[in-house]
Amino acid sequence: MRDYAIITPQFWIGQTGKAIKKAGIDAQVVALYLLSSPHANMLGLYHLPVAYIAADIGCPLEGASKGLRSLIEAGFCEYDDEAEVVWVHEMAKFQIGESLKADDKRCSGVQNQYNGIPENRFLSAFFEKYEHAFNLKNKRETEAPPKPLASPFEAPPKPRAVNRISEQEQEQEHKTVPEPAPLPVTISAAVAAGPEAVVPDDVIQEACKATWGAYSTAYESRYGTKPVRNATVNSQVKQFVKRIGARESPAVAGWFPAHPGVFYVQKCHAFGVLLADAEKVRTEWATGVAMTNTRARQSDKTGAIAGVIGEIMNDRRVA
Repeated sequence: MRDYAIITPQFWIGQTGKAIKKAGIDAQVVALYLLSSPHANMLGLYHLPVAYIAADIGCPLEGASKGLRSLIEAGFCEYDDEAEVVWVHEMAKFQIGESLKADDKRCSGVQNQYNGIPENRFLSAFFEKYEHAFNLKNKRETEAPPKPLASPFEAPPKPRAVNRISEQEQEQEHKTVPEPAPLPVTISAAVAAGPEAVVPDDVIQEACKATWGAYSTAYESRYGTKPVRNATVNSQVKQFVKRIGARESPAVAGWFPAHPGVFYVQKCHAFGVLLADAEKVRTEWATGVAMTNTRARQSDKTGAIAGVIGEIMNDRRVA
């Protein structure tokens, strides 16, 4: 993570900055985040799932998506929704400089960072834009042809295995969680009846079996041994299903053992810990973003900045 980021006055008064201002406060906050994000690099070309923006800024996914859409329309950045990579077009120029001399050691640093960026559809365009300015030598070709943006502006269609978040407090590698088995027919039928319908006991029992099966499989995949099951755990599973619901409880429980949170790791992802944080973990599963201590601190700081910016903008409107 970078120690600092450069944001010049041009951000507010330049042509693109004025277009962003017209787009509204969501766009301005997201633009500032893209320039100063803990996930960013000096190139302005980096991996950034939309859910990360929402989590760090402390806003709904819809707000982050709306802001990002406005920035793309303003020409501030582009987004590869398949690779989940953002490219802030002019960021390298402001973070590094207009150009570097051939013997500047930063040239090799730029090249090395470029070499390590995940595959995405902007690699060729970035090289062509900055090749001469930063004396780049090795061009990476974009493997897949550019595709229209499907829409990074909607909630993820299907929760994935937990995003791998690199932080000092969590160094342990974890394994991908196997996909949970399909819901039994009786559970699907109960879900289809609507949230107000009374769920029969036999449906609850089947949901508990599916939930424990998904959790046990994922737990064994991570730790190499089956989790302990006793009367207390059985009661916890039933409470969890009732709190989360028969439809989602198997998937959430199967996702949980891959959670990188240091507290959960210290507790070996015990089911009782999952029950205690049931709603929190369900939200993380739904967004695909695990809230660790470091991420929570970053979100708190970024949210505070967004609040200050919002107050300033409101004062300007009143004036």
